[in-house]
Amino acid sequence: MKLWIDKTAWASQRARNTIAALRPGNIRRIAVIKHGALGDMLLTRPFFITLREYFPEAQLTLSAASHYLNGIPEDLIDRLHVGFGKKERGKSLPETLRNYKSLGAHDLLFDLTSNARSLWLTRLNPARLKIGFIPSGGHRRFFKLIYDVAAPRTEYKFEAETFLDQLNVLGLQHHWPLRFDLPAQERLIPEKYILYFPGASDAYKCWPAGHFTGLIGQMLERFGEYRQVVLAGVQEWEKQRAQEVAEPFRNSGKVILREGGGEAFSLVAHAACFIGNDTGIRNYAIAAGIPTVGIFFSTLPFRYLPRFGKHRAVFELEGGAPGVEKVYRAALEILGEYS
Repeated sequence: MKLWIDKTAWASQRARNTIAALRPGNIRRIAVIKHGALGDMLLTRPFFITLREYFPEAQLTLSAASHYLNGIPEDLIDRLHVGFGKKERGKSLPETLRNYKSLGAHDLLFDLTSNARSLWLTRLNPARLKIGFIPSGGHRRFFKLIYDVAAPRTEYKFEAETFLDQLNVLGLQHHWPLRFDLPAQERLIPEKYILYFPGASDAYKCWPAGHFTGLIGQMLERFGEYRQVVLAGVQEWEKQRAQEVAEPFRNSGKVILREGGGEAFSLVAHAACFIGNDTGIRNYAIAAGIPTVGIFFSTLPFRYLPRFGKHRAVFELEGGAPGVEKVYRAALEILGEYS
């Protein structure tokens, strides 16, 4: 094999010697470290799909943190290693080290996280080749103690593509558009519908409830043949927000309020369009091939904006919550109705 890097990345001499002696058919164990919530886990799927295509005989292990187990791509991996996370803060140092070392030895190890826990996991693992990121502003000397090969990380590209940069340094090519291969979901609503998700992991990411209500009112006028479905999140405050958004339409017969949880993925997977905040649920819609309008005013939109498919990121150049009309126009565009 060969390293495909330029001056923006770096590789140790050990890495160059190791990779020259590697053959795809001789790689038997591969570990991927990813500590992240639902959306981050979903965006690892193209990474695992590519690994499986190039190394069909290798055992693929995902190392996740104990407090981030939603969205694990169980259908794409052979083994799950659950590393100590926030739930185990009281554990002793020997217990923590044993847990980290239980990941085991691998031929290839990829660190997609680059946080304190993942750096320790990588440092303690006797992998033949360790590949990671040089975070923005990162000190190269420090990361040379951790990784054998490191690629620059950008926050201005769709994150699933950023993950794949670590495979590109080995010359591995991925599908385009990206493949996610999500498991099939049952259709729960027979009619065509537009799905709104007014919740998020934190309240500061949420577009005002009144804005969602105003948007749904306009969408009802334009798309009378569609049902309008408001999906509630799992947290109590998210449920209250969803109820607030849907309440003015209670007697319309066109707006449905649905609980999140177990039905959420099925509802997202069959929507004509998804409109919501920066959330993992929106990432699921992207992975399912559903057109999306993402509403941003606190996090970087480019990190969660695919350059394929029908997706829009709506935000104001000066920050702050975008207006209802701006989100409405984006929805018309992806539904092919803008004029």
